[in-house]
Amino acid sequence: MFLNPEYAALFILPVLILLFSFLGRSIRFSAYREMTGKIQLNSLSPGTLIILPAVVLIVLSLMRPVSHPEEQEIEMEGRNIVFLVDVSRSMLAEDLIPDRLDRTRFDLQAALPFLAGHRVALVAFAGDTVLKCPLTTDYTFFYQAVSDLSTRSVTKGGSSIGDALRFVINDLFPDETDMMDIILITDGEDQETYPVEAACKAKDKGIRIISIAMGNEKDATPIPAAGEAEGSEFLTYNNEIVLSYPDIQTLAEVAEASRGGWMINVSAGSIDFDRILREMSGPREETGSFKHVTYTEYYQWFLLPALILLLSGLYYRKIYG
Repeated sequence: MFLNPEYAALFILPVLILLFSFLGRSIRFSAYREMTGKIQLNSLSPGTLIILPAVVLIVLSLMRPVSHPEEQEIEMEGRNIVFLVDVSRSMLAEDLIPDRLDRTRFDLQAALPFLAGHRVALVAFAGDTVLKCPLTTDYTFFYQAVSDLSTRSVTKGGSSIGDALRFVINDLFPDETDMMDIILITDGEDQETYPVEAACKAKDKGIRIISIAMGNEKDATPIPAAGEAEGSEFLTYNNEIVLSYPDIQTLAEVAEASRGGWMINVSAGSIDFDRILREMSGPREETGSFKHVTYTEYYQWFLLPALILLLSGLYYRKIYG
Protein backbone atom coordinates (compact mmCIF):
# COMPACT_ATOMS: atom_id res chain seq x y z
CA MET A 1 0.00 0.00 0.00
CA PHE A 2 1.26 3.48 -0.89
CA LEU A 3 0.15 6.80 0.62
CA ASN A 4 1.31 8.79 -2.41
CA PRO A 5 0.63 6.51 -5.41
CA GLU A 6 0.54 9.53 -7.73
CA TYR A 7 4.34 9.64 -7.60
CA ALA A 8 4.37 6.44 -9.68
CA ALA A 9 4.35 8.75 -12.69
CA LEU A 10 7.99 9.50 -11.85
CA PHE A 11 8.97 6.01 -13.01
CA ILE A 12 9.32 7.71 -16.38
CA LEU A 13 12.59 9.19 -15.07
CA PRO A 14 14.67 5.97 -15.31
CA VAL A 15 13.38 5.48 -18.84
CA LEU A 16 14.41 9.02 -19.78
CA ILE A 17 17.81 8.60 -18.14
CA LEU A 18 18.32 5.37 -20.10
CA LEU A 19 17.22 6.98 -23.35
CA PHE A 20 19.37 10.10 -23.02
CA SER A 21 22.37 8.04 -21.87
CA PHE A 22 22.22 5.92 -25.04
CA LEU A 23 21.67 9.01 -27.16
CA GLY A 24 24.56 10.89 -25.57
CA ARG A 25 26.97 8.01 -25.89
CA SER A 26 25.92 7.44 -29.51
CA ILE A 27 26.80 11.04 -30.32
CA ARG A 28 30.14 10.77 -28.50
CA PHE A 29 31.07 7.45 -30.17
CA SER A 30 30.07 8.75 -33.62
CA ALA A 31 32.38 11.70 -33.16
CA TYR A 32 35.13 9.36 -31.91
CA ARG A 33 34.71 7.11 -34.97
CA GLU A 34 34.94 10.07 -37.36
CA MET A 35 38.10 11.30 -35.66
CA THR A 36 39.93 7.95 -35.24
CA GLY A 37 38.20 5.52 -37.59
CA LYS A 38 37.73 3.12 -34.68
CA ILE A 39 34.42 1.70 -33.51
CA GLN A 40 33.32 1.45 -29.86
CA LEU A 41 30.35 -0.45 -28.50
CA ASN A 42 27.54 1.85 -27.34
CA SER A 43 27.18 0.34 -23.87
CA LEU A 44 26.04 2.08 -20.69
CA SER A 45 28.67 3.30 -18.25
CA PRO A 46 28.90 1.65 -14.80
CA GLY A 47 27.82 4.96 -13.25
CA THR A 48 24.58 5.03 -15.20
CA LEU A 49 23.84 1.38 -14.38
CA ILE A 50 24.14 2.24 -10.69
CA ILE A 51 22.10 5.47 -10.88
CA LEU A 52 19.11 3.79 -12.57
CA PRO A 53 18.13 1.57 -9.60
CA ALA A 54 18.85 4.51 -7.27
CA VAL A 55 16.22 6.58 -9.08
CA VAL A 56 13.73 3.69 -8.92
CA LEU A 57 14.27 3.40 -5.15
CA ILE A 58 13.85 7.18 -4.67
CA VAL A 59 10.52 7.08 -6.52
CA LEU A 60 9.39 4.18 -4.34
CA SER A 61 10.29 6.14 -1.18
CA LEU A 62 8.33 9.14 -2.46
CA MET A 63 5.30 6.89 -2.88
CA ARG A 64 5.54 6.17 0.89
CA PRO A 65 5.02 2.40 1.19
CA VAL A 66 3.10 1.52 4.39
CA SER A 67 1.42 -1.35 6.17
CA HIS A 68 -0.54 -2.17 9.36
CA PRO A 69 -3.04 0.73 9.38
CA GLU A 70 -4.34 1.60 12.86
CA GLU A 71 -7.36 3.87 13.33
CA GLN A 72 -7.34 6.17 16.36
CA GLU A 73 -10.12 8.45 17.59
CA ILE A 74 -8.68 11.70 18.87
CA GLU A 75 -10.76 13.85 21.22
CA MET A 76 -10.66 17.62 20.75
CA GLU A 77 -11.20 20.28 23.37
CA GLY A 78 -11.33 24.03 23.23
CA ARG A 79 -13.37 27.16 23.82
CA ASN A 80 -16.18 28.86 21.92
CA ILE A 81 -14.70 31.79 19.99
CA VAL A 82 -16.81 34.35 18.16
CA PHE A 83 -14.96 36.50 15.64
CA LEU A 84 -16.89 39.76 15.47
CA VAL A 85 -15.65 41.59 12.37
CA ASP A 86 -16.35 45.18 11.38
CA VAL A 87 -17.20 45.43 7.66
CA SER A 88 -18.06 49.14 7.58
CA ARG A 89 -16.64 51.48 4.94
CA SER A 90 -13.91 52.73 7.27
CA MET A 91 -12.39 49.22 7.22
CA LEU A 92 -11.39 49.90 3.61
CA ALA A 93 -8.79 52.43 4.78
CA GLU A 94 -5.37 51.49 3.42
CA ASP A 95 -3.14 52.18 6.41
CA LEU A 96 -2.78 48.37 6.54
CA ILE A 97 -1.83 46.35 3.47
CA PRO A 98 -3.87 45.96 1.33
CA ASP A 99 -6.54 47.49 3.58
CA ARG A 100 -7.96 46.87 7.06
CA LEU A 101 -10.70 44.49 5.97
CA ASP A 102 -8.60 42.43 3.58
CA ARG A 103 -5.83 42.27 6.19
CA THR A 104 -8.41 40.84 8.60
CA ARG A 105 -9.62 38.27 6.07
CA PHE A 106 -6.13 37.09 5.13
CA ASP A 107 -5.00 36.79 8.76
CA LEU A 108 -8.15 34.93 9.82
CA GLN A 109 -7.66 32.40 7.05
CA ALA A 110 -4.01 31.99 7.98
CA ALA A 111 -5.04 31.39 11.61
CA LEU A 112 -6.98 28.18 10.88
CA PRO A 113 -4.16 25.81 11.96
CA PHE A 114 -4.15 27.52 15.38
CA LEU A 115 -7.91 27.09 15.84
CA ALA A 116 -7.87 23.29 16.00
CA GLY A 117 -10.13 22.14 18.83
CA HIS A 118 -11.97 25.44 19.28
CA ARG A 119 -15.51 26.02 18.12
CA VAL A 120 -15.53 29.17 16.01
CA ALA A 121 -18.25 31.50 14.76
CA LEU A 122 -18.14 34.49 12.45
CA VAL A 123 -20.33 37.57 12.85
CA ALA A 124 -20.12 40.60 10.54
CA PHE A 125 -21.37 44.01 11.57
CA ALA A 126 -21.63 47.60 10.41
CA GLY A 127 -24.94 49.41 10.93
CA ASP A 128 -26.55 46.04 11.65
CA THR A 129 -25.24 42.60 12.58
CA VAL A 130 -25.33 39.33 10.61
CA LEU A 131 -24.31 35.81 11.60
CA LYS A 132 -22.11 34.44 8.82
CA CYS A 133 -21.02 31.18 10.43
CA PRO A 134 -22.54 29.55 13.55
CA LEU A 135 -20.35 27.90 16.17
CA THR A 136 -18.67 24.98 14.46
CA THR A 137 -15.53 22.91 14.15
CA ASP A 138 -16.06 22.76 10.38
CA TYR A 139 -13.11 24.97 9.56
CA THR A 140 -13.65 24.62 5.81
CA PHE A 141 -17.06 26.28 6.15
CA PHE A 142 -15.57 28.93 8.44
CA TYR A 143 -12.80 29.60 5.89
CA GLN A 144 -15.36 30.12 3.13
CA ALA A 145 -17.43 32.46 5.33
CA VAL A 146 -14.31 34.54 6.00
CA SER A 147 -13.54 34.61 2.26
CA ASP A 148 -16.96 36.13 1.58
CA LEU A 149 -16.55 39.05 4.02
CA SER A 150 -16.96 42.45 2.40
CA THR A 151 -18.69 45.77 2.97
CA ARG A 152 -21.72 44.15 1.32
CA SER A 153 -21.95 41.46 4.00
CA VAL A 154 -24.50 43.62 5.82
CA THR A 155 -27.24 45.78 4.36
CA LYS A 156 -26.91 48.83 6.60
CA GLY A 157 -23.88 51.10 6.76
CA GLY A 158 -22.35 52.68 9.81
CA SER A 159 -20.55 51.14 12.75
CA SER A 160 -22.58 49.89 15.70
CA ILE A 161 -20.10 48.09 17.95
CA GLY A 162 -22.34 48.11 21.02
CA ASP A 163 -25.31 46.64 19.14
CA ALA A 164 -23.05 43.97 17.63
CA LEU A 165 -21.75 42.97 21.06
CA ARG A 166 -25.28 42.82 22.46
CA PHE A 167 -26.35 40.64 19.53
CA VAL A 168 -23.64 38.11 20.35
CA ILE A 169 -24.05 38.26 24.13
CA ASN A 170 -27.85 38.30 24.40
CA ASP A 171 -29.32 36.93 21.19
CA LEU A 172 -26.79 34.60 19.66
CA PHE A 173 -25.48 32.71 22.68
CA PRO A 174 -27.58 33.75 25.67
CA ASP A 175 -26.68 30.72 27.80
CA GLU A 176 -22.92 30.54 27.20
CA THR A 177 -20.70 31.33 30.18
CA ASP A 178 -17.01 30.86 31.03
CA MET A 179 -16.29 29.00 27.78
CA MET A 180 -16.87 31.91 25.40
CA ASP A 181 -14.55 34.54 23.98
CA ILE A 182 -15.34 37.37 21.60
CA ILE A 183 -12.53 38.57 19.34
CA LEU A 184 -13.67 42.00 18.19
CA ILE A 185 -11.88 43.18 15.03
CA THR A 186 -12.65 46.81 14.18
CA ASP A 187 -11.23 50.30 13.87
CA GLY A 188 -13.35 51.29 16.87
CA GLU A 189 -15.35 54.09 15.27
CA ASP A 190 -18.73 53.69 16.93
CA GLN A 191 -21.98 55.57 16.38
CA GLU A 192 -23.01 56.01 20.02
CA THR A 193 -24.22 52.44 20.62
CA TYR A 194 -22.51 52.25 24.05
CA PRO A 195 -20.04 49.40 23.49
CA VAL A 196 -18.48 49.70 26.95
CA GLU A 197 -21.86 49.14 28.60
CA ALA A 198 -22.37 46.10 26.37
CA ALA A 199 -18.97 44.77 27.46
CA CYS A 200 -20.06 45.05 31.09
CA LYS A 201 -22.86 42.59 30.32
CA ALA A 202 -20.24 40.28 28.86
CA LYS A 203 -18.37 40.40 32.16
CA ASP A 204 -21.54 39.46 34.04
CA LYS A 205 -21.78 36.32 31.90
CA GLY A 206 -18.09 35.46 32.23
CA ILE A 207 -17.34 36.34 28.60
CA ARG A 208 -13.92 37.68 27.62
CA ILE A 209 -13.56 40.28 24.87
CA ILE A 210 -10.29 40.71 23.00
CA SER A 211 -10.36 43.97 21.04
CA ILE A 212 -8.18 44.21 17.94
CA ALA A 213 -7.87 47.80 16.76
CA MET A 214 -7.13 47.89 13.06
CA GLY A 215 -5.22 50.90 11.72
CA ASN A 216 -2.66 53.57 12.48
CA GLU A 217 -3.72 55.57 15.52
CA LYS A 218 -1.25 58.40 14.82
CA ASP A 219 -2.21 59.32 11.26
CA ALA A 220 -5.78 59.64 10.00
CA THR A 221 -6.34 57.70 6.78
CA PRO A 222 -8.75 58.56 3.95
CA ILE A 223 -11.47 56.03 3.14
CA PRO A 224 -11.54 54.84 -0.51
CA ALA A 225 -14.72 55.54 -2.45
CA ALA A 226 -15.06 51.78 -3.10
CA GLY A 227 -16.06 52.19 -6.73
CA GLU A 228 -19.11 54.30 -6.06
CA ALA A 229 -19.87 57.56 -7.84
CA GLU A 230 -18.29 59.81 -5.24
CA GLY A 231 -16.57 62.13 -7.72
CA SER A 232 -13.35 61.45 -5.86
CA GLU A 233 -10.90 58.65 -5.25
CA PHE A 234 -11.86 58.87 -1.58
CA LEU A 235 -15.12 59.03 0.33
CA THR A 236 -16.25 62.62 0.85
CA TYR A 237 -18.79 64.39 3.04
CA ASN A 238 -19.72 68.02 2.40
CA ASN A 239 -16.95 68.11 -0.22
CA GLU A 240 -14.34 67.08 2.34
CA ILE A 241 -12.45 63.78 2.37
CA VAL A 242 -13.57 61.51 5.21
CA LEU A 243 -10.65 60.41 7.40
CA SER A 244 -10.48 57.40 9.69
CA TYR A 245 -8.27 56.31 12.57
CA PRO A 246 -8.79 53.63 15.22
CA ASP A 247 -10.44 54.59 18.49
CA ILE A 248 -7.87 52.94 20.74
CA GLN A 249 -9.29 54.28 23.98
CA THR A 250 -12.82 52.96 23.43
CA LEU A 251 -11.59 49.53 22.36
CA ALA A 252 -9.30 49.34 25.40
CA GLU A 253 -12.24 50.20 27.66
CA VAL A 254 -14.39 47.55 25.96
CA ALA A 255 -11.76 44.87 26.57
CA GLU A 256 -11.15 45.94 30.17
CA ALA A 257 -14.90 45.98 30.92
CA SER A 258 -15.18 42.30 30.01
CA ARG A 259 -13.84 39.40 32.02
CA GLY A 260 -10.04 39.26 31.58
CA GLY A 261 -9.98 40.88 28.14
CA TRP A 262 -7.26 42.92 26.52
CA MET A 263 -6.73 45.19 23.53
CA ILE A 264 -4.23 44.92 20.66
CA ASN A 265 -3.49 47.64 18.14
CA VAL A 266 -2.48 46.43 14.68
CA SER A 267 -0.97 49.53 13.09
CA ALA A 268 1.33 47.62 10.74
CA GLY A 269 2.00 44.06 9.66
CA SER A 270 -0.54 41.36 10.48
CA ILE A 271 -2.68 40.06 13.36
CA ASP A 272 -0.74 37.56 15.49
CA PHE A 273 -3.58 35.11 16.06
CA ASP A 274 -1.12 32.41 17.10
CA ARG A 275 -0.04 34.46 20.11
CA ILE A 276 -3.60 35.57 20.92
CA LEU A 277 -4.91 32.01 21.00
CA ARG A 278 -1.96 30.77 23.07
CA GLU A 279 -2.65 33.46 25.68
CA MET A 280 -6.36 32.62 25.94
CA SER A 281 -6.42 30.86 29.29
CA GLY A 282 -9.53 29.42 30.90
CA PRO A 283 -11.53 26.21 31.10
CA ARG A 284 -12.12 24.13 28.01
CA GLU A 285 -14.61 21.47 27.06
CA GLU A 286 -14.82 18.61 24.60
CA THR A 287 -15.69 19.96 21.16
CA GLY A 288 -15.79 16.71 19.22
CA SER A 289 -13.44 14.08 17.88
CA PHE A 290 -11.89 12.97 14.64
CA LYS A 291 -10.49 9.70 13.36
CA HIS A 292 -6.80 9.48 12.51
CA VAL A 293 -5.15 6.53 10.79
CA THR A 294 -1.50 5.73 11.51
CA TYR A 295 0.71 3.39 9.49
CA THR A 296 4.05 1.63 9.72
CA GLU A 297 6.15 3.35 7.06
CA TYR A 298 9.00 1.85 5.03
CA TYR A 299 10.23 4.73 2.90
CA GLN A 300 13.53 4.84 4.79
CA TRP A 301 14.33 1.28 3.65
CA PHE A 302 14.26 2.53 0.06
CA LEU A 303 15.75 5.97 0.61
CA LEU A 304 18.98 4.95 2.36
CA PRO A 305 20.21 2.45 -0.29
CA ALA A 306 19.05 4.88 -2.99
CA LEU A 307 21.32 7.60 -1.63
CA ILE A 308 24.25 5.17 -1.40
CA LEU A 309 23.70 4.00 -4.98
CA LEU A 310 23.28 7.57 -6.21
CA LEU A 311 26.55 8.76 -4.68
CA SER A 312 28.33 5.67 -6.00
CA GLY A 313 26.90 6.21 -9.47
CA LEU A 314 28.03 9.82 -9.56
CA TYR A 315 31.50 8.73 -8.44
CA TYR A 316 31.79 6.11 -11.21
CA ARG A 317 30.50 8.55 -13.84
CA LYS A 318 33.18 11.00 -12.80
CA ILE A 319 35.85 8.34 -13.22
CA TYR A 320 34.63 6.41 -16.28
CA GLY A 321 32.39 9.06 -17.92
